[in-house]
Amino acid sequence: MRDQSPPSATAPGPAPRRPQPRCRGCPLSPAPPKRSVLAVSPRELVFQNVVAHEVSEMVLSIMNKDKIAQMVKVSMESSPYFQLACPSDVYHIVPPGASAPVRIRFSPDENKDYSHELTCIMAKEKIVVPIRAIGARAILDFPAQVDFSECPVKHSTQKTLLVRNVGNRTAHYQLSTQSPFSVVPTAGTLGAGDTMQVTVTFHALTNGDHFGSLCCNTGREIRLPLCLRGKGQGPLVELSSPTLNLGKIFINTSYVYEVELINQGALDAPFTYIPSTTNVDFCFTVEPERGMIAPGGTQTVQISFHTTVLGSFEEKFQFSVAGSPTPVILTIRGSVTGPNLHFDLPELDFGDISFGFPYTQRCRLTNCSMVPVTFKLRMSDDGTQPAVDSLDQIHKEGDPSWRKGIHFYVEPREFTMNPSQGTILPQGHQDIEVTLCSNTVMEFYRRLLVDLEGFGEGVASVVITARCLVPELHVYPQILLYHECHLKVPYERKLVIRNLSNLPGCYGLIPQVWHHVHLLLSNIIGETISGKKGLDKTLLVSIQS
Repeated sequence: MRDQSPPSATAPGPAPRRPQPRCRGCPLSPAPPKRSVLAVSPRELVFQNVVAHEVSEMVLSIMNKDKIAQMVKVSMESSPYFQLACPSDVYHIVPPGASAPVRIRFSPDENKDYSHELTCIMAKEKIVVPIRAIGARAILDFPAQVDFSECPVKHSTQKTLLVRNVGNRTAHYQLSTQSPFSVVPTAGTLGAGDTMQVTVTFHALTNGDHFGSLCCNTGREIRLPLCLRGKGQGPLVELSSPTLNLGKIFINTSYVYEVELINQGALDAPFTYIPSTTNVDFCFTVEPERGMIAPGGTQTVQISFHTTVLGSFEEKFQFSVAGSPTPVILTIRGSVTGPNLHFDLPELDFGDISFGFPYTQRCRLTNCSMVPVTFKLRMSDDGTQPAVDSLDQIHKEGDPSWRKGIHFYVEPREFTMNPSQGTILPQGHQDIEVTLCSNTVMEFYRRLLVDLEGFGEGVASVVITARCLVPELHVYPQILLYHECHLKVPYERKLVIRNLSNLPGCYGLIPQVWHHVHLLLSNIIGETISGKKGLDKTLLVSIQS
């Protein structure tokens, strides 16, 4: 005989009652419910692991919670399977605070479920105790969850489960689930202790997460459903690099870069470039703009752009992939700068120069950029009319400027640059000659400016300084005495012209009219005199009228 009784327990004694104070004039409270003085343990008798023709026994404890002994009658209807160890309808005296055991025997004739009941009766109380016997069960051992993770849409993915009947009875099962999941087999039998394979298929038609349940019915038992989870994955396209950092790039310069679209999924991936509508100051071109990438294949994409504005930028390129909920995004960032040119010195100082004499200084312009530049030189605040060179002036005997001075209708162009324009290769340089022929007595403070074709004006400069002076020439003697002279007879006298300054000077001898007497200089001449030098000249004069 098997004893299936749980451990016995002794009920605690009744708690002492506290007197309740009375309040005159207060409404009467309803009487509290009567406290039960009888308790049983366990409240339900359950015989498990039923074996045919094997006798089992369990013990029911009847507890008296009162302060006085109680008479309890235990009765149970007649049954071929359940019997009381003592006669039915017999009274049991249970002392106060104590318990009395009652034994129940169970003798089944087959492996199935049984039920009955037992009654405990006092003068004013009655307790009914259910009795159950659990026969053999078929128990299928499934995992709690099947996770398919990410799977290509419109493709079938299968997982095989090993199911075992861990019960002691043959299982007559039915399996069912919901789309996009399916299961085979859907019905059958599995003997106790046997195993079988169950195949669950996931076939998603759309992207995203999918959930379902696998329900198992084994005749008299319905098992908790098995949770199914899967994620439909469309074409999976990734970039070889999600970010392209270009660093410093040059304005108005074309660039071409390449990235690769990689199909990591199991489906063909049709892609389309989505043109950007954000920063219109940058002109981008993408080739190809659409195409198809086979599973495991790649597509090289060329991105060309030509910047037109200085400054930092960040642009996002989007490629939509059919069947994928999110686009593939490529981020390109960089900083647009102008060409970097500089002169080899901050200033060209001509110092003191003489009026009408050309002076030349040299400088070097270097292109530090990685791209060639086409330049053009200009001088700030320079005029347009050609300046007068003293060396040219001395050969113009009748030029009015000898008497009236030089007059310009517009400002003279006093600076010339050689070369004034050209192209400098990357990391190359250009030597430049700057010539100043001043026709203005003044102090110069100008800038030699560099304009770059396609980039801007005045991107580099160098300061030009000079002071233009007219040296003072001295003549000795100041008076030439010819005494008595005959008409149209040449007479010769000598004079000295001296330049005491450090600058070269220019002079010319001009025919004179004195008191209506015309003098003819038979050897009219003009020359230049270097600084700190003097010239001895013989002057032939004849009186004409």
